[in-house]
Amino acid sequence: MIGSLFTLVPERVKFESFWQEIRKRNKWLIKLRYLASLLLLSFLLLSIIAKNYYPLLGIPTHYILLIAIAIFLYNVIFHFLWIKFPDISKKYRVHSLHFSLLQIITDFVFLILLIYFTGGVESPFNTFFVFHLIIGSLILPGTIISLIMIITIGVLVSLAILEFNQVIPHYHIAGIIKYPLYNDPIYLFVFFSTFSIVVFVSIYLANSIAKVLYQREKELYFAYKGLEEAEKTKSRYVMTVVHDLKTPISAALTWVDLIANNSVGEVPEYLRNPIERIQARLKNALNLIGDILKITQVKLSSEIEKDEVDLVQLFNELYTKHRILIISKNLDYRLLPYQEKILINSNLKLLDLAFSNIISNAIKYNEPGGIIEIRITDSGKYLDISFADNGIGIPENELPKIFNEFYRSSSAKEKNIEGTGLGMALVKEIITKLGGEISINSPSYLASEGRKGTAVLVRLPK
Repeated sequence: MIGSLFTLVPERVKFESFWQEIRKRNKWLIKLRYLASLLLLSFLLLSIIAKNYYPLLGIPTHYILLIAIAIFLYNVIFHFLWIKFPDISKKYRVHSLHFSLLQIITDFVFLILLIYFTGGVESPFNTFFVFHLIIGSLILPGTIISLIMIITIGVLVSLAILEFNQVIPHYHIAGIIKYPLYNDPIYLFVFFSTFSIVVFVSIYLANSIAKVLYQREKELYFAYKGLEEAEKTKSRYVMTVVHDLKTPISAALTWVDLIANNSVGEVPEYLRNPIERIQARLKNALNLIGDILKITQVKLSSEIEKDEVDLVQLFNELYTKHRILIISKNLDYRLLPYQEKILINSNLKLLDLAFSNIISNAIKYNEPGGIIEIRITDSGKYLDISFADNGIGIPENELPKIFNEFYRSSSAKEKNIEGTGLGMALVKEIITKLGGEISINSPSYLASEGRKGTAVLVRLPK
């Protein structure tokens, strides 16, 4: 019973995104602590300046300075531990709530010291407890934070009694309070009574809000998982149906090819045009089936294996793959800047599929004598890859729809260029799966008179 009451991980929060959120909130505490150190040092500096105008003002400078330095130093340690925590948690079987608990207990210890050296019950820093316990209540269970606060109040009351009986010295900020309050028993009783009420009401309210938020987050998490599973079920069904359609269409196309090639006898001239149209439609149907299968496979892939990929080698292979089309349209294919190797940790097959689709579009929607330029820029943690051309371009109002499945731009339809409208949807799916971002601009920086062009911008984590 006691174990379940004081458990660090309540049943309501045992889901994956909860731990991600706790890790973020641990980072909040670290950032706030750096700010607290800075504010304490600023308080000291302002007090020294104010003393020139108000000589009665006096603060225990050395103690506050030592506390500020100590807070900064142990915060640096916590920051280092936060960075290394994924490895530490695996090795020592600890989780983010243990780290939160350690931070909050350490903070409370140093806050007690700060309050003691700045006046105890007279200290202006007593209100910082309320601020800190609200943050703690958003992270830790209410019973845990209440227990910590009971111990904290017990320590503060003990210090106040020891000061009252002159067992330990009383430190204070001189020049603010005219009459001492630490030796007034009525004030001590009223202070700790109201302080306790404020503290525990704040814990209750903050923890109640946190419970509701975590419950809503849990519901959303499992709802998303349900939708994800439903999407996978739908994708598997689509994949099965489409794959079954491929066989009869391939067989039909084989017979039409035989007829068109006069392999089963001479075709009358009046039938040649209809047969060629049937041939084209069947090829388009197979291309559509191929694209649907590819995009469905990418959607169904949950874990993607990554390895070292040489982008220069990949783009050279893609040039070879599309070489005949590039030469037939007399296109200028450029890869900039020239380097022997550009390495990225990614999935070769998916990159090949995505980049092949982008380059294929640049060829398909370009005019003879046009340019295709690929630029790779190292942006630290990311590689930015730009695919630019000076082809027919995309109307500006249609750019937001270009990644929609089965969407084709009006400029492509006007030119009667065949396509399925799935290419860029597939590219976006792949880039997102690889943890990257994609956007598209038109006109491109290669635009010239009569040639708007398109630029596809891909950002991938290295």
